[in-house]
Amino acid sequence: ITPRDKTMPPQVGRVGGGGDSPQDWFYSLPPVTRSLFVGVLALTCGTSFGVINPANLALLWDPIIHKFEIWRLGSDFIFYGGFSFPFLIQLYLLVQYASRYEVSPFDTGGGGTSADFAWMLCLGAAMLSLFGFIFQMVFLGQALSFMILYVWTRKNPDEQTSIFGFKVQAFYLPWALLAFNLLIGNPIFKSVLGIVAGHIYYFLHFIAPNAYGYNLIKTPSFMIESFGGIARPPAGGGRAPGQPLRPNGGHAWGGGNVLGQ
Repeated sequence: ITPRDKTMPPQVGRVGGGGDSPQDWFYSLPPVTRSLFVGVLALTCGTSFGVINPANLALLWDPIIHKFEIWRLGSDFIFYGGFSFPFLIQLYLLVQYASRYEVSPFDTGGGGTSADFAWMLCLGAAMLSLFGFIFQMVFLGQALSFMILYVWTRKNPDEQTSIFGFKVQAFYLPWALLAFNLLIGNPIFKSVLGIVAGHIYYFLHFIAPNAYGYNLIKTPSFMIESFGGIARPPAGGGRAPGQPLRPNGGHAWGGGNVLGQ
């Protein structure tokens, strides 16, 4: 599933837009997306080969609070289970839309760079962890992937995407995927929670500043500086900055392959 950009040359058609080798593709990914990709593969290999117990990755609040196993607050988002076809689909969706959004996220103070994307992930993880506590869910990777996808579609609502060859406007992509999962009998509750978290983020950044004059989402200075940027006022209402600062950008990222083709 990926947008088709007819302005791109034919050779640019893969996630990250790298060269022909896997190494070129890997290093063409934006930094945060690349880290997510490595984390997912590392945990999947570790659990598949018996090195890591999946129970130690779950979002369990008792060991977090009483044993200070704080890694669980992040590991539950990058563990998709063992190697399988659903695992590949989830990994594809994560890398595809995380990479596309990271190169041009909503500007929340970092100039529309990877720092803004990383801050969105932090806020999304916090919201989804709360949902996990309420609904007793211990693995939320699918929800985070859907949150990223949803926010990307709200930022690029008019782009054309394809689902197994069927063209869909980006704005309707989350709902089309929900319908597809219902059709094949897959659970959709976590995907719905991802959409809810994504819409809360979109509302707080894009709608609230314009409608109520409140700008509640701002990327912390330390995070911006850690990505080599300079803190600046957020572009309220999601307006794209005229000359975004891209310390981790500058590369013409690709459009990705079309799933099902």
